Amino acid sequence: MVAGSLYLPKENPMKPRGEDAHFIQKLFQTIGVADGVGGWGKKGVGARIYAREIMRNSLIAVDINEPKGTVVNPKRVLQEAYKNTNSEGSSTACIITLDSEKNTLRAANVGDSGFFLVRNGRVIYKSPIQQRRFNCPYQLGNAKDNPSVAQEMEIIVEKDDVLVVGTDGLLDNMNESEIEELVQRGIDEKLKPKELASQIGNVALYNSFDRFADTPFGRAAEREWRSHKGGKVDGITVIVAYIQLFK
Repeated sequence: MVAGSLYLPKENPMKPRGEDAHFIQKLFQTIGVADGVGGWGKKGVGARIYAREIMRNSLIAVDINEPKGTVVNPKRVLQEAYKNTNSEGSSTACIITLDSEKNTLRAANVGDSGFFLVRNGRVIYKSPIQQRRFNCPYQLGNAKDNPSVAQEMEIIVEKDDVLVVGTDGLLDNMNESEIEELVQRGIDEKLKPKELASQIGNVALYNSFDRFADTPFGRAAEREWRSHKGGKVDGITVIVAYIQLFK
């Protein structure tokens, strides 16, 4: 699994580094994304602090608790990271690893971050989101959810599959057809994962500001609020990984 990423923080002079966090662990073929919940700002707590800490602790959990040659257990990583994260705040979190022995992706997800798996130019799997109601995702943190609620997934992969992972800034603003088109174009143009992540992220950014764009968030918001159209302005994290299995 060869991966690259892009992070576009939401424009806010008070929070120039945004609210998202992520990591790519090449040796253990594991990646993670998290999105800090902005509502903590009303209590004077920086929303990105918790997201950064739980991603840092997830990376540490992979490095320390997963002996080389073993397959990473994403839910166990989240449990260990959660136990060692003491900052105020909360965030969504998604951990994904490649099991090259079984040719599967294993994932654990809490909230509305997630991923698309693309094969031969088509999205063959999109991870479900976890939310209590519209725009209110499950979240790890103080007085919130814990990793026991994480949804675990295992999906068979094939050589040349493309994994597109993101926070809700991506998933809320991109339709499957747009992901398919950009991935196919990226493959045709032999883009590196980081280059493809940049293209996808910038389309999501454009859609987020387009008041007339047909987006997943816009459709859901129109059903719920009947007063919102277009995209959702938010921080955008994108990780693209090319699956290159060797057995």
